Amino acid sequence: MKLFLSLALVSGAAAFTPGAVVSKQLSPRRAAIELLPWTWDFLLSERTSLTHSGTALGQHKLGSGGMADTRDPDTYVDEDPRKSISAAPSFEEYLKQRAAAAGGAPAAAAAPAAAAAPAAAAAPVASSGGGGGGSILGTLASLQGPGQVWGDLGIAQGHEESDLRGYDNFGKFHAALNSLGVAAELQGAGPYTVFAPTDPALESYETMRGPLTADVLKMHIVKGKIASKDIPTTPLVSIGGVPLKYRYAVRKHFVNDAVIGEKTFGPYSDYPIDVQCDNGVIHGVSLCFAM
Repeated sequence: MKLFLSLALVSGAAAFTPGAVVSKQLSPRRAAIELLPWTWDFLLSERTSLTHSGTALGQHKLGSGGMADTRDPDTYVDEDPRKSISAAPSFEEYLKQRAAAAGGAPAAAAAPAAAAAPAAAAAPVASSGGGGGGSILGTLASLQGPGQVWGDLGIAQGHEESDLRGYDNFGKFHAALNSLGVAAELQGAGPYTVFAPTDPALESYETMRGPLTADVLKMHIVKGKIASKDIPTTPLVSIGGVPLKYRYAVRKHFVNDAVIGEKTFGPYSDYPIDVQCDNGVIHGVSLCFAM
């Protein structure tokens, strides 16, 4: 078996050997013996060439995926726009871009600009969730929340995963503000910034932590009118005196672990932010700050 493999290797090498001629009168064994030194030199030279080539793996910086051919995911702006690396969209943003492109939206709107500055990716996109200029309390009563799809839960009920299941609104938060006496603090001129939790967010809190209290609701209200783009640089202290913690991670902005400007799956509305009111602004969140 070893002899057979050696002969196969030698025959392949001989086909690419300039000036190497094997006499027909030599037996295969004899031909293998005569070509063996050259074959060994050839393999050594190829190995040396690969090891010291400019494409050697050892000379490349490994990417985030652990492979040499993956790029560094950090954004980068070069004088030549062709060499710039833009911030990649999140999976939710990608789905919305694809849905917009399928609906006839301009392709340019679906792709991030190649020369966008890294700082631009660090601020949430301000998108109006409506409001109509009423008071904070009046706006909360009718504000439409994020649209949620069925996902895999809808299959058994005859729905597609991407079908709209409904909207996560803010009726429970509005009712609790009134029943626990916190609404009185929002009836003044303000201004106030309200991080309004959706109905499912408060239901999850009640299931895991217990009944809502006035102190829990006050954690979602900050004095002053703070736009979403200013949240990263503005000290956040609730009207109950509790400091709120801001952090930036995975290309998202968090306040007390709740995403500001959270995206939803599918073509439906996202969590509303920068909803303008007469006495402040509202940002919708998917998590109770007291969790």
